[in-house]
Amino acid sequence: VTYSNNKKDIWVSRIAVPVVLQATSHASAEPHDVSKLSDLKKWNIYSPLFAPVKLSDNKFVLSDTDPYDYAKVERVIPSTKELVAEFSLAANPQPNGSLHIEFADAEGSVCSKIVVDDAFSMSVKGGARYGSLVKNYQPNRTYRIRVELSCALHQAVYYVDGKKACTRMFDTPVGSICRVIFRTGQLFDKPDHNTPADQYDDMPRADETDALSVFEVSELTTANIDGRPSTSVLNYDDFASYATYFNGMEDENILTDIPNSKASEWMARNVPLFDCPQENFRQIYYYRWWSLRKHIERTPVGYGMTEFLVRRSYADLYNLIACAIGHHVMEMRWARDTTYLHQILRTWYFGNNGHAMNKMKNFSSWNPAAVYEAYRVSADTSFTLSLLSSLDEEYARWQRTNRLDNGLYWQGDVQDGMEESISGGRKKKFVRPTINSYMAANAQALAALHALAGNVAQSDSYTQDCKELKSLIEKYLWSDKDNFYETRRADTLACVREAIGYIPWYFSLPEAGQHDKAWLQVVDTKGFAAPYGLTTAEMRHPQFRSHGVGKCEWDGAIWPFATSQTLTAMINYLNGYPSPVISDSTFFRQMELYVESQYHRGRPYIGEYLDEQTGAWLMGDRERSRYYNHSTFADLIITGICGLRPQVDNSLIVRPLIPQDKWDYFCLDGVDYHGHVITIVWDKDGSRYNHGKGISVLVDGEVVARGDSFAPLKIKL
Repeated sequence: VTYSNNKKDIWVSRIAVPVVLQATSHASAEPHDVSKLSDLKKWNIYSPLFAPVKLSDNKFVLSDTDPYDYAKVERVIPSTKELVAEFSLAANPQPNGSLHIEFADAEGSVCSKIVVDDAFSMSVKGGARYGSLVKNYQPNRTYRIRVELSCALHQAVYYVDGKKACTRMFDTPVGSICRVIFRTGQLFDKPDHNTPADQYDDMPRADETDALSVFEVSELTTANIDGRPSTSVLNYDDFASYATYFNGMEDENILTDIPNSKASEWMARNVPLFDCPQENFRQIYYYRWWSLRKHIERTPVGYGMTEFLVRRSYADLYNLIACAIGHHVMEMRWARDTTYLHQILRTWYFGNNGHAMNKMKNFSSWNPAAVYEAYRVSADTSFTLSLLSSLDEEYARWQRTNRLDNGLYWQGDVQDGMEESISGGRKKKFVRPTINSYMAANAQALAALHALAGNVAQSDSYTQDCKELKSLIEKYLWSDKDNFYETRRADTLACVREAIGYIPWYFSLPEAGQHDKAWLQVVDTKGFAAPYGLTTAEMRHPQFRSHGVGKCEWDGAIWPFATSQTLTAMINYLNGYPSPVISDSTFFRQMELYVESQYHRGRPYIGEYLDEQTGAWLMGDRERSRYYNHSTFADLIITGICGLRPQVDNSLIVRPLIPQDKWDYFCLDGVDYHGHVITIVWDKDGSRYNHGKGISVLVDGEVVARGDSFAPLKIKL
């Protein structure tokens, strides 16, 4: 780049392109392991002819002999409200030489700056005054400088070689910090509006040089210290208005451990961020997290998670109900702070004087399978195996109480959390696809967990249990006539398709190439495909919706509990089976209906169950139904819509289940996975997030995979 300040003298500078505008990761001891400036993809370099920037031994060397121009290196960082930055600096300025180290927002407003001058003083500017950093520094000596900047307090605290040096208020308040700048000299301030239009004199000393000033900068490290999750693309502040709106929807007549006044703070720290062009998807995504934290209950033995906010007479200690533990685990496995999920599980298994809660046995359980799915996300071997003996005990208890002589398991509708079904009844005890699929999946999970623990014999035993039970499910619960898994009443099948027939796929139990025809029922308007979602029984059956309303009927109305299970099963089917008879369009349409169903009186709402034709919530305005915690939603967005498929090994598969032409963009950001932070970005033309066209997967802010379609991407971490 060539330019002139006075029409005669020409300045020449070198500027690396493309210029970095946004960052996805913080600096880590930079520069390091680079030999050329062009290798620095996260830095903006300004290197004039007489103020060059060079690299030497993993250091920036900024030299300057130009009376007007300057050398500059700028590290763009993720937008950060509470920043810590550390770097090493050696300075040898000559007369007129100086180094300016600035912390700025995205627009260039500088909140705090260090000035290293030719009088061998390092000072910090705050307002009109300067605070001393080093009064008489030694030329060419390397100093280690640390600064902690708080946008909330408008304050910076500076340390030199580990000792506190000064505290200064911000020079200019900023909302966040996005740039760290090292520059040899002041910014140009001429020409300005007072400069004459016609100049007849040269700029003073335009053809002279100053004595050589040299500054060495190295090992820049920055970090976010505000407690919020690290994100690469999205910022929680852009979504905080959702929590404000949700808080205003209610009178908060029931105060919980994390009240509405703390909801946004909790969400900022715990919720993976999600963005898409469909507003109702975004709103319900954040609404479900907002409502979920209401159910985090602080107990004398640790956190628990409730199903109802109102007290229920049949609940266990601390108003806990075991029916939806599996859903709770699947949803909470994505919360950034694992303390909540860990304590919720430990409360269930050890909260009764060191033993499991008494009423866990009252409801069917896929808890071991859910714990293993949580392990796929966290890779936390220590915590997961700390539950192993308790999970073994739970499995053995079901064998003692509900296993028949033929090896299958019986259960009542109520104990499945599914009262008043067509295939059963409140007091019926039949062989159902629910508990048998749960037990096969639990055996499968326990086999994997014992293998992880090195318990080969136990692992083999559970593997055999799973194999035998899968065979029995095929033999006794599959109907060739109806092409569906059904409940067995004594010696005959119930001859009714119910949503529970999809539960085997929730755990990927059926073999590939078997029973695909069952999935045609989700697009059949005489099957399960209703205007407001998937029914719990096929609509063609003569007993569909025949049991009345208002007493928790599972004879066809839509239950989010079942919708969550069926959509999770559909995700597994579309991802794990070679020739599915439905497509991502089917899944996406059902997600749209699931989203649309979660409104009541024009506002976000989640209750117990709803009418399949009108979308009306069938418990009306009953207090107990508000914020009913009996289903998943975030898990479906993360693993289905955004396609983050957790793996046991040190890898990740990404395959969004969105029709290619449906959304021009979406982003999932700040997902904790195997000790890393995952970001998935889809940007059809690259204009939304400025990270390129197509789909990108970032690990800890670094792009590790790209594609131009939603074909599966496998990433090794």
